[in-house]
Amino acid sequence: MGFFDRLKKGLNKTRENLTNKIEKIIIGYADIDEDLLDELEETLIMADVGVKTTDKLMTAVRKGIKKKEINTPEDLKPFLQNEIVKILTAGEDTTRIAEQGPTVLLVIGVNGAGKTTTIGKLAAYYKGQGKSVLLAAADTFRAAAIDQLEVWGQRTGVPVIKHEEGSDPAAVAFDAVKAAVARKVDMLIIDTAGRLQTKSNLMQELEKINRVIGREIPGAPHETLL
Repeated sequence: MGFFDRLKKGLNKTRENLTNKIEKIIIGYADIDEDLLDELEETLIMADVGVKTTDKLMTAVRKGIKKKEINTPEDLKPFLQNEIVKILTAGEDTTRIAEQGPTVLLVIGVNGAGKTTTIGKLAAYYKGQGKSVLLAAADTFRAAAIDQLEVWGQRTGVPVIKHEEGSDPAAVAFDAVKAAVARKVDMLIIDTAGRLQTKSNLMQELEKINRVIGREIPGAPHETLL
């Protein structure tokens, strides 16, 4: 099963929670009323669309009803599809790209925030744009973190620079930067261990990683993703 097939399979739950439930709502109502709108709003929130986006969609639906763009429950689904597409296509990539040499992205955050998984998604995203990508496993503290990043590297076809578990994260970052320059890659994405800002020793470790990166590539890291 390919990467996108696995992605589609992983989205089955979202599709069932959202699309199927909206279809059931449409079938269950002859006219558009407040009960239908309340049920639609609840369905969007329960499908993890998010409160902010749900509010935006429901505002658009109510405006659509007033403007006679939505006249029957059957009009809701294509209307929502168009509004969701607008939201998804309105964003833009504001990542600061290096004028020359590798663009370095440093990924930081607390434990369990999804840093490594996000790096896998970013690797697929940039590779899909035709860019060459290199990953650095600078989370040397958490058990199996290096293995997890390697799995994402295999899935996306992106090489991973790594050391042994428990080694100096800054040393991994140093080797990764050297490799990125030597291989002339476009994007270097560096994974780091989860940490809280109240842990001074871990924050000092992060400062060391920053210094090492900046010393080897002036202006790097070009983006720090929290």
